[in-house]
Amino acid sequence: MFKNWILLMLAVLLLSLSCERDDICATSTPTTPLLTIGFLDGDNINETKSLNINIYKPDLSDSIVYTNASTIEIPLRTDTTATVLVFVKNPNNLVAAEDPNNADTVTFNYTPQEEFISSACGYRVIYTNLSIQNNSGSDGRWIDDITLTTRTISDEDTTQVFISH
Repeated sequence: MFKNWILLMLAVLLLSLSCERDDICATSTPTTPLLTIGFLDGDNINETKSLNINIYKPDLSDSIVYTNASTIEIPLRTDTTATVLVFVKNPNNLVAAEDPNNADTVTFNYTPQEEFISSACGYRVIYTNLSIQNNSGSDGRWIDDITLTTRTISDEDTTQVFISH
C-alpha cells in the first residue's frame, strides 16, 4: 500500500515537472507595422488636407477605402522588396471639385527584415531603405509631392510618408 502511494506521488511529481508554462503572445507585443501616410495641402504643406481615396493592387483587386481621411495606414508586402499600389482620388466621383476619379500608381521599394519576437509571437517584419516612385498615368497626376520622414518602418506611432495634393 505504502509502495503504491510512493509510486503515485512520484508519477504526479514527474508529470508536474514535465509541463511547460503557457507561452501566450501579449496584445501589446509589436507586430509587423503598417505604413502610415499623411495627406497635406499642396498649397500649404503645413496643413493637413483630407480626401476620399481607394487603394488597389495593380490588377484593381483588394481595395482599401478611406473617406475624408487625412492619415491612412496600409500594409506592405513581406515576401518581396516592393509593393505597387494604385491610389485613386475621389473614386467614382466624376463631379468632384478636385481631381475626380484620378489614379496614380505608387511603388514602395524597401528591404524587409525579419525580427524574432518570441516563441509564442514568432517573427515580425520591419522595413528599411524605403524609397517611393510615383507614376501619374494617362489621367494626369494628383500627387504633387511625396516626402519621406524616415526610411525605416518599425512602428505605427509616426507618420513615415506625407503626400501633398
